Amino acid sequence: MLIIPIQNKPDWRRPPLICFALILVNLLVFVFYQGGDEARWQQAEEYYFDSELPELEEQRFLMYVNEVHPEWRLQMDVEGEEFVYRELLWNPEFHHWLLPKLEQEGQAQWLQQRQHFAKLRDRVSSMALGLTPAEPKLAGMFGHMFLHGSWDHLIGNMVFLLLFGLSVELALGGLWFVALYLLGGLAAAGLHMLVESGSHVPMVGASGAVSAIMGMFVAIYGVRRLRFFYTIGFMFGEFSAPALLVLPLWLGKEIFGYFYGDSGIAYWAHTGGLLAGFVLALMLIYWRPPVQAMPEEEGELPSPQKSALARIDRFQEEGKLLEAAEAAAVAVRQYPEYLPLIQRHIELTAINPDSEAFHRANLALFAQAANPSIDARVLVTGYQGYLKVTQNPRALTAKACLLLARRAAEAKNWPWLEELLQRLISQRVQHPLIPKLSMTLVNYYRRVGEEGRAREMKELTQALEIQGQP
Repeated sequence: MLIIPIQNKPDWRRPPLICFALILVNLLVFVFYQGGDEARWQQAEEYYFDSELPELEEQRFLMYVNEVHPEWRLQMDVEGEEFVYRELLWNPEFHHWLLPKLEQEGQAQWLQQRQHFAKLRDRVSSMALGLTPAEPKLAGMFGHMFLHGSWDHLIGNMVFLLLFGLSVELALGGLWFVALYLLGGLAAAGLHMLVESGSHVPMVGASGAVSAIMGMFVAIYGVRRLRFFYTIGFMFGEFSAPALLVLPLWLGKEIFGYFYGDSGIAYWAHTGGLLAGFVLALMLIYWRPPVQAMPEEEGELPSPQKSALARIDRFQEEGKLLEAAEAAAVAVRQYPEYLPLIQRHIELTAINPDSEAFHRANLALFAQAANPSIDARVLVTGYQGYLKVTQNPRALTAKACLLLARRAAEAKNWPWLEELLQRLISQRVQHPLIPKLSMTLVNYYRRVGEEGRAREMKELTQALEIQGQP
């Protein structure tokens, strides 16, 4: 089963450089580092067959099968020597079973040859930097995320990284994107080691980290409806659903695969990555706003707004920036509650931050504080950006500041609320909402033990009330 989003389009004005860099690193590691595995393996194999090990170990391998893996007998009968020597060369579990027996028996020469062979074999990338649950190492915890078993494995993971990484990096920013990518990969490795704790088979692949990106994607879009493409066996099609709905579908697919799928796939690593990415992204989004809001589903855009945006885009593509700004101003007057138009108007007028048009564009944004459907973090970002570029913030009228202050209190953004109250008090604005908001802030400062700041804010508000009395 495959479920992928089909509506996402990258914003090439803000290219996802970190996502492309991760893809490039995986490609370079596969070509230039893992490309040397054949020579490394050939050297180890030549040493093995030139030594006494084949003669010494064949009978011991039969003992190992009878003692540890009796279920292999049928397969060994079918494949013969090919199976025996494949396991003798590649199976780390046999190596760890054999070494203590050789030490007990005092087989010094045999032990030396076996250890030298293992040293040569372990230079192969999957052994050197793969994640071995029975013997986890720091190099393997991180290194496995950048190794792949084949071109198909690499291309599949990179396609999924690109499909989901474009939107996730756009929302979280490059540094947080790569940080959560690595943390998600570590969480995937952790769950895999917990389930496969005794396994000596190394795990390689970026699948766990990529699954974390998929979990982040779901957390970012939340309950918003998206279009998805799906395949189940030979059936395929499209469906529209809230992003959150696909998380249990993806998790169910991994759990089903663990019990009924290919035993060579690390399904629990995928599961750990999905859950970790989802939780980490939710935590990050709670504490800081997205860098940029995710694009709307095109089918949900009202046609007049869509037409207005398309007209502005045409002017910009033709280099007619003045016409684009005028078209944006007209569109904002027609659709004063449509956020993408307001943001586009701000972008176009920001060329001249002292212009009246720029202040009006930001005033339209601040007016959205009365709209509960607008995320308060969008307002914070717009407010901070406005103050950075203008010396005379005329758009921060008393009404605008009151609306923003109320949203700041609702969002419990206390630094922003204090800044807005200070601005209102300095302007000597009289409004019954100011004392209420001020007491909300005073109570917060008292709860966190900052009595001095609570007292200062209360005194400022009381002084303003006294000045306003007849």
